Amino acid sequence: MNKYLLSLGLALSSLSAMADQSAGPASPVGVPPAATPPKPFPHISLRSDDGQSSLDIGGALRMNYRDENWDTTENNGRFLFDTFRLDVQATHQNFFSDVGYWFQDDGKRSIDRGFVGYKFNDTSSLQLGAPFKPFGLEPYPQFGWSYHIPFFLGYGSSAGAGAKYVYKDPEWHVQAGYFPRMLPGSLRYSPEVGRFSDLNDNAIPAIHSRQDNEKRDQVNLRVARNFAGDGWKTELGGSVAAARLYNATTRDDGDYWAGALHAVINRGNWSVTTQAIRYEFDPKNPAGVSDDSVLMGANGLTPAFLIASKASVASFNVAYDVLTPNMGMLKKLRFYNDYSRMFKDKSGWDDSQMYTAGVQFIAMPIMGWLDLTWGRNANPYGGAESGTGFTSTTSARSDEWLFRTNLNIGYYF
Repeated sequence: MNKYLLSLGLALSSLSAMADQSAGPASPVGVPPAATPPKPFPHISLRSDDGQSSLDIGGALRMNYRDENWDTTENNGRFLFDTFRLDVQATHQNFFSDVGYWFQDDGKRSIDRGFVGYKFNDTSSLQLGAPFKPFGLEPYPQFGWSYHIPFFLGYGSSAGAGAKYVYKDPEWHVQAGYFPRMLPGSLRYSPEVGRFSDLNDNAIPAIHSRQDNEKRDQVNLRVARNFAGDGWKTELGGSVAAARLYNATTRDDGDYWAGALHAVINRGNWSVTTQAIRYEFDPKNPAGVSDDSVLMGANGLTPAFLIASKASVASFNVAYDVLTPNMGMLKKLRFYNDYSRMFKDKSGWDDSQMYTAGVQFIAMPIMGWLDLTWGRNANPYGGAESGTGFTSTTSARSDEWLFRTNLNIGYYF
């Protein structure tokens, strides 16, 4: 499976790409890249004479500076390579494709999405391969570069191996997906439930070795309705997801489901995004393995971690754009505040929280983000010694607010 997906990503990397104005991957599109402005060197853009075919290859090169206020960090005061990303898109008549392949720090690789599609008409299309799973706020669950709690729970920029149908007109946006399997752990861009045997190069044997669950046959449905008035527009939507939770030790099927309500509100220079998520995992673990948590992991950039099996999550994000037409390359500043909170069902397991205040600099082809982030009982904040944040919060630095400064600068082509 890993070899197949890697081959798919490399083969389709002869397709097209474009940079976006957000912290993560470019969201998939089903329209010819010719509709976008020209991209800088070394972007490749090819068009057939009849306009029926196109090929675009672009991406980004990013550097990252980080300063963390806990003693065990190794990141303080270092400006390091972050990622080199290839975004590839192509169209031929009604067919299209979209791939994002990442070369990340520490020698990691990932595919955030990789699919081929077919447009039935101007409103309907089908995507096959590894499209984004439709759920919640899209394409990202926050404004800042630093991902928030929904992402670490699998509800942001998360792809699965399967198929997705998309219907979109000026008022409605409907997406339905079926994903027989999740992406392999070694190629995941975003976290997902995983077995220890798939994540053992970045998991802790003493804690995680008996975790043996994975999602199968997941179905997703996301429905959103657009509204507009004098100087404002809003998207209101709801999402649901369900899957078998197969345990390879017991060979029994547990179950998983999640639901969300979400909204995007724009008025003038203001943007607000918010969502509420409820999820539940019911694993069928062997005797001696607690059902109160499940193992999550990606390709190892963030070590594998446990999350509470049942919880509710809320997020609220606000951004304000300041146009800068008289400042040369700098065209816009976006100031933002992102807040997310996780409420765990199990008694005595304290809430997890994250808060980010920051600014995005848009000076295409250069973009940057300066994030000031506080995390409490959130696994990425505090290092390995703070590894129970999304569950029991019994490790070192539990219930402490930990602070991180992050500056990310990228060249987008």
